[in-house]
Amino acid sequence: MHWVHVWRQDRPGRRVGYAIVTMLAVLTVGPATAMAEDDRGAHRTIITVTCDRGADVGQSFGTLFEARTGDGSLVVGAGFQNAYNTRYRADRHAVQFFVRPTDGDRRLTTSRLPRPNDLCGTYLYGRDGVVRSTYGTIKAWDAEARNWQAEPGDGGTNETMRVGNGVLAFGDSRVTYEGRTILDPPEQGSYQLFFYANGHLCFYHVNRRDGAYRPYMNDDDGFSKLHACPWKPGEATVDLSRAVVMTLPVVGETTFAWGQFGDQVVTGSNIGGFYVFEDTTWRMLLEPQLNVSYQLYSTMAYHDRLLMGQYPTGRVFAYDGRQITDLAGWPPTMEGVSGSAREAQTTAIYGGDVFVGVWPWGELWRYNPDSRSWAFARRMFDHPELSARIVHPYDVENRGAAVGNQWGQRVTGLVPRGADLFVSTSAKWPCEWDADAFPFLAPDKWQSYGSVYRLNMPGHLAAPTSWTDGPTTLQFVIAGDHLAIFQDGRQLARSDFTGPLARRLGETLEFNNVTWGNGIYGPFRGQAVRGEVRHP
Repeated sequence: MHWVHVWRQDRPGRRVGYAIVTMLAVLTVGPATAMAEDDRGAHRTIITVTCDRGADVGQSFGTLFEARTGDGSLVVGAGFQNAYNTRYRADRHAVQFFVRPTDGDRRLTTSRLPRPNDLCGTYLYGRDGVVRSTYGTIKAWDAEARNWQAEPGDGGTNETMRVGNGVLAFGDSRVTYEGRTILDPPEQGSYQLFFYANGHLCFYHVNRRDGAYRPYMNDDDGFSKLHACPWKPGEATVDLSRAVVMTLPVVGETTFAWGQFGDQVVTGSNIGGFYVFEDTTWRMLLEPQLNVSYQLYSTMAYHDRLLMGQYPTGRVFAYDGRQITDLAGWPPTMEGVSGSAREAQTTAIYGGDVFVGVWPWGELWRYNPDSRSWAFARRMFDHPELSARIVHPYDVENRGAAVGNQWGQRVTGLVPRGADLFVSTSAKWPCEWDADAFPFLAPDKWQSYGSVYRLNMPGHLAAPTSWTDGPTTLQFVIAGDHLAIFQDGRQLARSDFTGPLARRLGETLEFNNVTWGNGIYGPFRGQAVRGEVRHP
């Protein structure tokens, strides 16, 4: 006899939870079960989840399950990350599976990959299990060949996301779906920073008329407008006549980060405005202020909140659907540097922990939700020496340059793939290297800008899932030396590891509490989910 924990969501907003005792071996039988049981191990735990994600209209799918072992030493969970890092969105179809020690003690190793370009910066995003580098040209990481392969596209402007079985691509004021144009550029100004969520294509329409940022007077003088246009796959074009449009207070407003919180779409402007689209209406939560720095660079769902990386505090703020709260000490400031002009540019969940990358000293921080403690993961640069007497690295050496803080150090990408976390770096802007202009970075210090690293921490596995119209069954296998993910009988990914966590997972794991559809990735936003835990 064993416990079978079941949770069901019939539709968003209506949830029913219960647990039953049964002699049945499984709730879901068939190829998926057989495939998982072929994955032999001395002690195994198989968590089977059947979910219906509903029609794909850009929603966040959220958490599948989360469980704690009876002795309280481990938390196990899986779900779909809802994150946006300047300026790329996390792969909504990639499922993550983690085993997290609750004491926060993790082993982290780092390896440096070949450079994807000759610029002083790169940004990363992931789609369909492939990590891509942008700027210069788009390049995809080939894990077998251990090099970057060029792909078509403009690496400075293109962004793609999968919607259902198709690909939605955002270019220079243009949007395509499966290669077919669904939105043409405007007659004046430009469309900027697209975001598709909850059945709406959202973007900024900006026409500065070559002027400075200034209060809005009338459209002839220039404008920034927020659009939310209803659109779903299968519709030939985006009908602008149906768009919900909000004219913003400042001409030239655009964004560094979009976010998704339940039925809301949110965006923080580069002038400090914060805008929410909900129930077919835009509203302003924070008013922009010229000459006052308040910028949001990243968003990420975390339980019942949206975490948002902020400048100039360098902390993540929490949004609960009504108000924004500054989280003191999230993350701390690295010892030995100034606490001014800091920016939490990137956020990600990896291994069930929260990771945050912070400018201007290239800091990477890790937060363990169980011990509620921050740990300094590492600095992604080894130069210059730390100093609290300056704000940005090389402030003195770069004095008099057109961009005084150009050699501040960004963590621009945090992309989970397989068992690893890919991390990228950049200067303030991914410029070309000029030895005559910046001799203090010769001969090879400049190459730290634009580097890509692969971090590994046992207890994480991510894999792209196939889209299904209707239910799909995912199985998450825990064995002493590996984790594995299956979908409808097909193995998606497996990670092998050794060490203390492997020894702990080699024992029989008993769970005293399993939650279906709620956890670190936020609430499940599909149509239905149910699951069970077995120890075959």
